Amino acid sequence: MTFGAREIIWLLIAVLVVYVLLQLLRLRRASSSRPAPLEVASGTSVPDEGVVEDAVPVAARDEVRERAERIALELEVQQLRRDIGQLRTEIDTQRREIGRLAGELGELRDTVAGVEATQRVSPQYNEAVMLARRGLSAEAVAERCGISVAEAALVRSMIQREGQQGEDA
Repeated sequence: MTFGAREIIWLLIAVLVVYVLLQLLRLRRASSSRPAPLEVASGTSVPDEGVVEDAVPVAARDEVRERAERIALELEVQQLRRDIGQLRTEIDTQRREIGRLAGELGELRDTVAGVEATQRVSPQYNEAVMLARRGLSAEAVAERCGISVAEAALVRSMIQREGQQGEDA
């Protein structure tokens, strides 16, 4: 399996997300298991480094959380937009492919109709039927197949009638 630039970028993003989550868990554990403030001989307490964190106002922490959530949402929206663009490209490709397949299906139907028509014709007139389908004149068909001009004209009229019936259907 080969990795392209997109896969490598996604892998780096995933590693960074895991790293950030681990750091957040570590901070949460450190803040929940912080020791009590040290007591000085005079009876006043001296805060340790873990308590300094509480000195940050709650409003500031809430603002930081809101900004982090906003950034996360913006990143998610960007990713969704990229996904939508990719899906639109895939849909366009599929539509073109469906159009191509529909054209091929039409050609196959014509071919099958031609084969079915030749099966209904006597074997000695198979070549005449194929030439008439190609649009050759009755005289040219008669000359190539060694049949009379009247027979060639009859074959041509049968082919034209089949074409008209196919258009009516």
